[in-house]
Order: sequence, then structure tokens, then C-alpha cells
Amino acid sequence: MVPLQRHERFLVPYAEISRRIQAFQTAMKEMGLSLAWFDHPTDRYYFTGSMQQGVLLIPMEGEPSFFVRKSLKRAEAESPLRVLPYPGRKGLLKETDALRANRGPLGLVLDVTPASTYVWLTDQLESCSMVDVSLAARSQRAVKSAWEISQIREAAAQATALFKKMGELLRPGITEIELSASIEREMRLLGHGGTICVRRAGSGMGMSHVASGDSALYPTNFDGPVGGEGLYPSASGAGWKEIAREETVMVDIVTSFNGYQADHTRTFSSSRDIPEKATTAHAFCLDVLARLEQALRPGRICSDIYEEIHSWVEQQEAPEGFMGYGENQAKFFGHGIGLELDEFPIIAKRMDISLKPGMVVAMEPKAFLKGIGPVGAENTYLVTEKGCENLCDFQQEIVQLG
Repeated sequence: MVPLQRHERFLVPYAEISRRIQAFQTAMKEMGLSLAWFDHPTDRYYFTGSMQQGVLLIPMEGEPSFFVRKSLKRAEAESPLRVLPYPGRKGLLKETDALRANRGPLGLVLDVTPASTYVWLTDQLESCSMVDVSLAARSQRAVKSAWEISQIREAAAQATALFKKMGELLRPGITEIELSASIEREMRLLGHGGTICVRRAGSGMGMSHVASGDSALYPTNFDGPVGGEGLYPSASGAGWKEIAREETVMVDIVTSFNGYQADHTRTFSSSRDIPEKATTAHAFCLDVLARLEQALRPGRICSDIYEEIHSWVEQQEAPEGFMGYGENQAKFFGHGIGLELDEFPIIAKRMDISLKPGMVVAMEPKAFLKGIGPVGAENTYLVTEKGCENLCDFQQEIVQLG
């Protein structure tokens, strides 16, 4: 099969899938579940190794069943699990009932399972209680294996390579959308899959976010600090604005390799005369980033890190628009990343998650200066036994290309 021949080196190893299934079945036993139902693309890919349409049923014990609508042939080539043709709703209901030992509770990932599916299952399985397993699933995915980390390293390498080419891409008189298009072309040629996966409903995300001058202060509905005029009312990010020499330019990119993502930001300028206000604010952001790096170590609680850094920032003379201008101010310093952009852990209030080796977190202290533009940097970090490792070795200072 041609796709298998071309994709073979990218397939998720059988040992990886087996370990994931066994770990989740252990969690199911602790929760007293007989069966778990997965129909979200990211969850299907994580547990099966295939993004094909269908439903995965994981029993508390024994072999999972992956019922596939399309493409059955591709799923068979990509997944080491038992792949079966989708039997239709009634047929799937029979399979669900048969796999539920003693008709015990059914686990659903309720943060992403469609409400229509939940209502249908509740109506059809009247005597069956439904249990939300989204926290268990997301918590398991938060700790990456050595194989997953290798995929994220490849994604991070794309960012380093892209930033090194910015001298060829950022030209005087270019518009934001032209620069964004050039960046995304380079990213695809570096191996980017072309899509960004975000778990939160209604949160669309492009491959790159280019913003210059006051465009970066423009209000946005995205849950992040970087604004952007966008091309239309239906979009944010890069717009038709021409990038002026006296402005700073922020390039925020989400790179992707084999489904795994990394998130990095650098600040650029096409002028040799960067305003002192910008260099001071940028230095402040890098100071915050260094403090976050020191705090990012096993055993630390995410909410404690947030409160510690937030308290320190409040005691300083923070630059205007720190972590977002006006309505854009973000209430976090960092977020987990992997198969999705918004994974656990999150460095924010009430996120009482303990950091563990193998977690991957993007940290992004940024500031937005009226009349000048955005400053700051973002790196993706791997939590290690001794602390953290920055996965992008490109310089963090403002890059002057003029």
C-alpha cells in the first residue's frame, strides 16, 4: 500500500500504543469503569496511531476495538490495534453493550464528545451511568514518552531553522500577510503537517501569527496575549498592514512534526535603531522567562509557579501591555503542548498540577507597547529530572535585520 510505504517511518510504534492502552486501563480500574469510548480525532490518534474516522472502545481488560468509517484500509496500515468496519449506530451500540462487563459505567471524554452522542447514548443505555474520563486522558497525555519527545524535538528544530531564515523573509515594505505567507511556505517545506490541533472548542489557530507595531495590540478573541488585525472580521493575526522600519515584529509560530507540535516566538526589527523602551521591555520579558525556567522543575505546582512569578511582576515596574494589551491580557504564563496546542499542564491560577519529568510546556512572557509594537520571546521546554531543557537554541534577544 503506497501510504504505508511512504509513512512507515512515522508510524507510532506498537510498544508505544500498548503502553498507552495499559496505562489507561489501569486508570479505568481505579475509576471502576467497564468501557471507555473515544471519538475525538486527537484521542483516537493517541490511542490507535491513526487519525481515521471512527470510534475506539477500550475495555477495562482485554483488547480494544477500533471501529472505522473511513479509511478502513489506511487505519489497518497505521494502527496495531484490532481494526473493524464501522457497524453503524445500532451495531456499535451492540458492541458497546457486549464489551461493558457487568453493564458497568461507560467512560466518555466529555470535554470533546459531541452533546448529540452523549444524549443518544444516555437514551439508548438507560441503565448505564456515564463517567467523564477527560481529566484522566489529558493527564496521561501530559507526560510524554521518549518517543513523543523525539517528535517534539523535530518540531522545535523547524522553529530554529525558520528563525535563521528570517533575514531573507523580512524585507522593507512587506505586509504582515506577505511575511506570514512566506513563513508558512518555509514551515511546510521544513515538514510542517499544515494543521494545528487545539482542544478548546471554537479556538481555531493558524500555523503562524505575525504582528507588527500597533497591530499586535488589536483586540482578539484568541486566548493568548498577541493581538492582530487579521484580513477580515472573521479572522485575527496577520493583516494587510505594511511593516514599518521603526516597529517591532513578533513572529509566533506553532511548528509540527508527525502530529506533535512546538510553540516558539521571537521578536524582530528591520531597523538598527530600536527604541530604548522596547529594549527595556524585552529585557524584562527575558528576565521573567529566566525565572520561569528556574521554577520549571519536577514537584513544583503550576498554580504556585504562577502566583510566585505574578507576585514578583507586580512588585516591579512592568512594561505596558505585559502579557497582553487591554482586553488581550492573558491569565497564564505557559501551557502544555504536544498533539494539541492547549494541553496540560498550564501555568495559571487554580491549576494544581504537579510538574513531572516528561511534561512539555511553552512559556511566553510578552509585552505590547503602543506606537512601537510587541516584544518578548517564547520557548518550548521539556521538564527533566533536574529542571528543564529549552528545545529552541535560537537567540532570544531582539533580532535586528536592518
